[in-house]
Amino acid sequence: MSNQKHSFKSIFPVLLVLIFLCANPVYAGTVTDTGTNGTNGTNGVAGDPGSAGTAGTAGNDATANATTLNTDASNTANANGGHGGYGGYGGSGVDGVDPGSDADGGNGGDGGDGGAADATASTTVNSGNGSATANATGGSGRSGGNGGAAAGAGTDGTGGDGGNGGDATASAEVDNSSSGSATVNATATGGTGGNGGNNGGNAGNGGSATLGTVSGASIGGTVNVTGTATGGNGGSSTGTGSSGAAGSGASVTLTNKVGGSTSGNLTLTQTATGGNSGNVYDGASGTAGAAFSSLSKSTSASFNAVFTNAFGGSGGWRNSASGTAADGAAGTAISSATNDAGTAQAYTDARGGTGGYGTGGADGGAGGAAVSTATATTSGDGNSVDVDGNAYYYYGSGGDVNSGTGSQAGAGGSSTSVSTGTASGNSYVNVNDDVRGGSGGNVNSGTGSGGAGGVASS
Repeated sequence: MSNQKHSFKSIFPVLLVLIFLCANPVYAGTVTDTGTNGTNGTNGVAGDPGSAGTAGTAGNDATANATTLNTDASNTANANGGHGGYGGYGGSGVDGVDPGSDADGGNGGDGGDGGAADATASTTVNSGNGSATANATGGSGRSGGNGGAAAGAGTDGTGGDGGNGGDATASAEVDNSSSGSATVNATATGGTGGNGGNNGGNAGNGGSATLGTVSGASIGGTVNVTGTATGGNGGSSTGTGSSGAAGSGASVTLTNKVGGSTSGNLTLTQTATGGNSGNVYDGASGTAGAAFSSLSKSTSASFNAVFTNAFGGSGGWRNSASGTAADGAAGTAISSATNDAGTAQAYTDARGGTGGYGTGGADGGAGGAAVSTATATTSGDGNSVDVDGNAYYYYGSGGDVNSGTGSQAGAGGSSTSVSTGTASGNSYVNVNDDVRGGSGGNVNSGTGSGGAGGVASS
């Protein structure tokens, strides 16, 4: 009997400790996955004609999932897509046994695409504070191989095309059934497009960026949720003898991708950034990615703040005797906050992208437009309203002209903002509206005309 009593006393405290640990998660879990890079292409061999380089292979995809239930109070997932392989160079032309001294060069191989990335972090806790962070970055597309040089009056090989950047998706969620806080961050970044090979290779486009579920919940605790998506930049086509097209930046559209709930303080932030277009010589200019971010939240909480940001991508430069550098893209930010139990705050930051500059006779690109709409509403006495709408010129300037020959600098982007605050009870209301049109581009050297400034309206 004495042995049985001794065994019971030893087990009982252990059970208490296990129960306590299960009810109070304090550990952190991190999961990281990185895709394997693609294999580089093989260079061509010199000859008459030179042989072609082979294509690089695509980078592998990456998936990271850090999801637990009452185990980890903080989870982090990192996914990084593999980079593509570089395209092989074309072989040079070398005169053979046939009459004459002409030999064509081989074509360059295409660059491989970047791998996609998908990151998910989630945790459910019933005490204390919870946090989840997800980071997804698409792999870069790699450059196409250069075309091989010709011998004599032969034809140079064509450069390979750059690979496209990999897509990225990020999701993060915290469900806290206690009065503790919930902190959520999800960031998705598209991969950069590869450059085109010399002698006419086209550049790759930037990868897309999207958000999955991004939310946080608490029973009265502070909730902060942030979702950010950045489109990949386009590659450039600027090598020797380049007539290939520049890559385009990826556009980003976010509509109510960020959410949360609590009776305490709630702050939601949603940011969209478009990718920049690549630079170019004589080929077609790429297109900068537009940014659209719209977020609306109606709740009963002590504090409800909605922040939206939208930053349009910038246009790439152009170095050519003709044509126009790429325009900057538009940025549109829309915020709406409604609260019947406390403060409502709506904030926007909208910026158009800068136009690319023109060199050697090319015109400058126009700046992108900035559009802002911010609205906040409360009911009941003592529930203040705070609205801050911003449509800025900082990014929306027109492109300059360098070494121009009667060239035209780009016009500044227009800016429009509407901000509204309404309180149906006896409450403080503060509304700010800041609107600034983009500056016109300058003529830094050579001859030409400066760009017109953008119109600002409120």
